[in-house]
This record gives sequence, structure tokens and C-alpha cells, in this order.
Amino acid sequence: MKDKDIHMLFLAHYAPSSINSVLPSGIEDVVYAEYHYKVYSILKTLFPLTDSSNDPAIMLNRHLSYDFIFSLFNRMPFRNSEVFVSAVSEYHKIPYLGARPNIRALAEDKHLAKMMATYAGVNTPKWKVYNVDVELEPPDFEPPYFCKPRFGAASVGIDESSACTSWQDAQLKIAELHNQGFDVILEQQIIGTYHTSPVLNNFNRHIYLPCIAQYSTIKGGIVTYRQKRKIAPGLTRVIVSDMCLQNEIHSASKKLFPLVQPLDYTRFDYIVDNKTGVPYFLEFNVCCNLGEHSTVSQAAGHLGIDYSDLIENITYSSLFRQHVLDDPCGKQL
Repeated sequence: MKDKDIHMLFLAHYAPSSINSVLPSGIEDVVYAEYHYKVYSILKTLFPLTDSSNDPAIMLNRHLSYDFIFSLFNRMPFRNSEVFVSAVSEYHKIPYLGARPNIRALAEDKHLAKMMATYAGVNTPKWKVYNVDVELEPPDFEPPYFCKPRFGAASVGIDESSACTSWQDAQLKIAELHNQGFDVILEQQIIGTYHTSPVLNNFNRHIYLPCIAQYSTIKGGIVTYRQKRKIAPGLTRVIVSDMCLQNEIHSASKKLFPLVQPLDYTRFDYIVDNKTGVPYFLEFNVCCNLGEHSTVSQAAGHLGIDYSDLIENITYSSLFRQHVLDDPCGKQL
């Protein structure tokens, strides 16, 4: 099959109905809407037969017939929704961007992801899980603690009160998240700086992109959902200049990446201890932001890879991996 003949479905929360659609008005998520429109315009140029939908229910069409599904849906308003698109794509036997449902589920469960890191010999903070309706017993490690939802991405449920200096504070935060329907993971807090390590499959010639440090003006350097969505200010991201630290983070990522195959692109997140300089694995993301202002794009740009080439590489690599195309079409990096 030639790329121009591929019938693709683009799925995203702000997916436009056509190439001439205007951005939605009156929304906070302007940057994300721009991101989804930009990706759609790139795909439509490469694959003229691309259809676009912002309704994930299209996946339930019994007669769904596409050559490939490019989905940017990470969360929908039901439990464990992150695996929906990949699982239903498997049902339809249609190739899709990202990773298989089991890997998506692993990425969304911070408890299981940390167990994987422990198995791989990668440092991760001590932790304990508190699912909804369980009796709250103190962990076997000392404060300070960091309290956040066990499942999900983009720092949903995280704010200044996530940092708890005592078990009493942690109980209050756990109860708050339980009341919102979140199962909870409690970590021994590492006082440090968040770092991220993006990785591209690149036709099975994996590229470990430059690491990025993230600095927040919120107390304790906490990064929130609204900051990540570019709704709230106070988040700065810079390319790591310390090559020894980058090599150490890449070494950890290289232990983890083979365990989550097959996978088109990902981002491993760490926190680097301010006192010791040791990186600790926190989580990884299978459907991380691919927007022009994302860490993946920023890291790729540092290597001279422009945005369109990045999206092309990720898409063609996925198509090639799943035998939709039998030629890389010159899109390797």
C-alpha cells in the first residue's frame, strides 16, 4: 500500500470536522485545540484520505473500516478509559498509534509501572497504594510524602496539597482524592527537580531524545495539570546540559524501554534528588503530548528535528512497524 492510499482515522478531543474548521471559542484549552488541529493538518497533507472525529464512540461502529487509527485520546469520562481506543482497535483488527492495551494499562497504573522499574533495577521512591474504600494505615516509610491518583496522566489531581509533611496531612489528601473517585498512590517524597526522557521507536532504531528539566514556581516545585495544559503559568522547561546526569537518566530509560514493547513513542518521567543528584523513576506515558510546545517536540527540536518531521517519523514508524507500509518512505531520523 502507498501512503497516499491509506484511509486513516484521526481521533482527538478537539479534532476538527474538516481542514477548513475554525478553532473552538470560549475554551481554556486553546493550546490543546491548536495542537490537535496542527496534527490533523499534517496528517491530511500526508494522507489525503484521513477522516477526523472528536467522538470516541465512532469506535463502536460495527462496520468501522480504516487502515490505521491515529488517536490522541488519553482520557475519557469513564474508568480506565485510556485503553479504550487500543482495545477496540484490536477488536476491529485495525492497526493504531501507540501501544497495545496491556502496555497502555501498565503505563496508566503508577503502582505497576513502579514494580516494573524495581524489576529492571531502576531507582523509584518507596510507595504504598490506597484504593478507594480501604482502611488507611500508615506506610512503612517516613514522611515527607507525595500523594496523587494511582491512575491517569498529565498531573490530574495534583496540587500543592499533594506534598504532605505528616501522615495526618496524607490522610486528609487521600480522603480528598477518594471522594473524587481516585485510587491513590502515596510516595516517599523526593525533594528535587522533575526530569523527563522522551524516546522514539524510529523504525526500531530507538532514539533517546535529550532530557528536559521542568521547573515550577509552585511551592516544592510541584507541576500541576493546568500548568502542563498551558492554562496556568509558572512552568519552565529546559534541555539538560549536564551530560553525566543525562547519561544516567538515559541508562535507566534504556532498561525500561525494552520492557514496554511494541511501542511507538513514550516519555519516562523522573525526579532528581536535589541533595544526591540521583534520578528516581516516577511513571511513563504512552500517549504523551505531541504538541509543538511539548517536551517531545522541544527535545526533538534540540537535535534539529522540526515539528512536521517529528510527527511524520512517529506516524510512518508506526505504520511500518504494523506492516501497513512496507517502506519507511525516507522518514527515519
